[in-house]
Amino acid sequence: MRRGFKTEAKRLALELRTEIGLGAHAPFDPYAFALEYGIAVVRLSELDGAAREHFLKEQGSALSGALIPDGTGAVILENDAQPLTRRRTTMCHELAHVVLEHSFGVSLSDERKCGLGGQQEEEANWLSGEMLIPHDGAFRLARANATDERAAQVFDVSLAVARWRMNHSGARKVMQRARAKWA
Repeated sequence: MRRGFKTEAKRLALELRTEIGLGAHAPFDPYAFALEYGIAVVRLSELDGAAREHFLKEQGSALSGALIPDGTGAVILENDAQPLTRRRTTMCHELAHVVLEHSFGVSLSDERKCGLGGQQEEEANWLSGEMLIPHDGAFRLARANATDERAAQVFDVSLAVARWRMNHSGARKVMQRARAKWA
């Protein structure tokens, strides 16, 4: 990840939240954001064809979402059979690619990775994490000694995403150091 990107993503995520009327302490609504940016969201269950049944599974599907170029814009295809927390994470990841103006053909996301790879993936992962649980939100939770489960509940994300953001945002380390200093 390029130097300074994490700081840039922190600022950018707060700006993106502001654009849809959210502060740092509310769950991010990727569907409202997609609507604001004119990005169509197509649910896999809305498509015709027998092949969709292969992908339309709650668990173990090879497809979580796809970012598809559409003229000068983009369309996001989402696997709406997956849990909403998973879908929100996939949506934010694909939206991050759009916001960051990454070059792409068709970007497919499965349960573990996205098709673009490299630095673009690292940037999209980090920005989507900031969109879902911004640093300021993680810091507030760390100050309140919130568990990962509480973070997941507050920001309407999966436990895995909450754990990742609470551990990698640095908020808990900052609070631990502050508490040690004043103990």
